[in-house]
Amino acid sequence: MDQFKAWRGFMTYEFETLSDQGMKNITDYITLLSQLSRLSILSTEVHPNIDNSYELVKRCYSLFDELSNYYQKYLENYGLPSNSSFVHLLLAQTFESAEQIYWCKKYSDENFPFDRLFKVLGWNNSRFDIALLLDALECELWTMGVPIDSLNNTKLITVTNKKLYMKLQFIYAKNLFGPITLKACVKDYDDKSEHKDVFPYEIINSKNWNEVLMKTEPFEYEDFKSQIKGGYSITKDEYDQYLVDFKRFNNRLEYLKYYNISDTEIVVEPLMNLIDIFEQFNIESQKYQNVK
Repeated sequence: MDQFKAWRGFMTYEFETLSDQGMKNITDYITLLSQLSRLSILSTEVHPNIDNSYELVKRCYSLFDELSNYYQKYLENYGLPSNSSFVHLLLAQTFESAEQIYWCKKYSDENFPFDRLFKVLGWNNSRFDIALLLDALECELWTMGVPIDSLNNTKLITVTNKKLYMKLQFIYAKNLFGPITLKACVKDYDDKSEHKDVFPYEIINSKNWNEVLMKTEPFEYEDFKSQIKGGYSITKDEYDQYLVDFKRFNNRLEYLKYYNISDTEIVVEPLMNLIDIFEQFNIESQKYQNVK
């Protein structure tokens, strides 16, 4: 007889955005101070093995990919329309990975309930993530279900592939861990401390991203001056460590990819530890979440 086994396949993701500063009157009472657009989407997929170990598959797609000569070929490989964004491309690959993981972990007893469902977890505010995802969640190949709660405060949203019938379920990760910061989560649910990398994201906008990110020299300390924090976003010691880290990369874009992927990978071990805790009681941790 099959024993209960927790679902260990999932994906974490994060957006890197561009900010356009400038006052724009929307109505007589509302003024838009800045507007965000997508620069890239990063993900870390967890592919579980039989012995509960796992392999990580890391992906990154950005505006640079949309400018490449091979982009249309990538879209054709997944049957995507020619006007698809890099987010569509990542979702197509995620559906493919979800199908592979499903067949690897499926119970031998066909009557044992096992959803064709793959969890996709984001740590950022759910309103922020869904706003950036929304235009890619409905297309010729997949369809979006009704969100739990509202689009302004989405707790959970399911997207179903029309051909594979595989579902991607987008979850706000804090629904699993509770109201906790990412730093505190890693500290509480992981055995090792994580080195947090730094990046001066405020310096990039929709007009200069290509020029700024293709430069081969590291950012200056002054680039880390933050209007949001009202000072420098890093200390001098952290900047010195950044200079050491940057030597491993050819340009700022490569470092940015590394920086963003680190943010998606850092959540994996805490999630796996949470799954292990729940599995002791035959509970699927990712099905028990606070959606109030």
